[in-house]
Amino acid sequence: MRTRALDRTRFVNYRGRASEFFDGMKDEADMERFNGAALLGIHAAIALTDAVVVHHVGTRAADEQHAEAVRLLKKVCCSVKVDTSGADRLSSILARKTAVAYDEHFIPTDSEDTKRIRLNVERFFTWAYKSFVFLSSESAQGM
Repeated sequence: MRTRALDRTRFVNYRGRASEFFDGMKDEADMERFNGAALLGIHAAIALTDAVVVHHVGTRAADEQHAEAVRLLKKVCCSVKVDTSGADRLSSILARKTAVAYDEHFIPTDSEDTKRIRLNVERFFTWAYKSFVFLSSESAQGM
C-alpha cells in the first residue's frame, strides 16, 4: 500500500478540508442533492482520517482504494489506546464510495443508503472529535 510522508503540522489542512466537506454534506442534503451530500460526507471522513493520521505519524494513505487509510487509522488507535470502532465505521463509509460516485444507477431521492452514509459520517466525526481532542482543542487556539 502507498503512503505519503508529510510534516505533522499539516494535519490542520486536512482537518479544515474535513470540516468544509462535512458542512457541504449538510448543505447539500438541505438542498435535496442527496448523492452529492453522500459523496461530500465520504470525502469528509477521508480528510478527517488524514488529519488524525498525519498528526500522529506524519504520513497519510495515498492508495485509491482507501484500505490503507483504515489500516493506518487502526494503527494510530492502537498506539494511543483509542477504541477502533471509528476505523470500522470508516471502512463501512468507504465501502459506499464507488457506488455513490460511479455507479450507473442514480437515485434522486434521499434513499436509505444516502441517509445511512450521512449518519455514519456524523457518527464518525463524533467519535473522532471525542477520541482525538487535538482536533478541537488546537482549532480553538488558532492553529
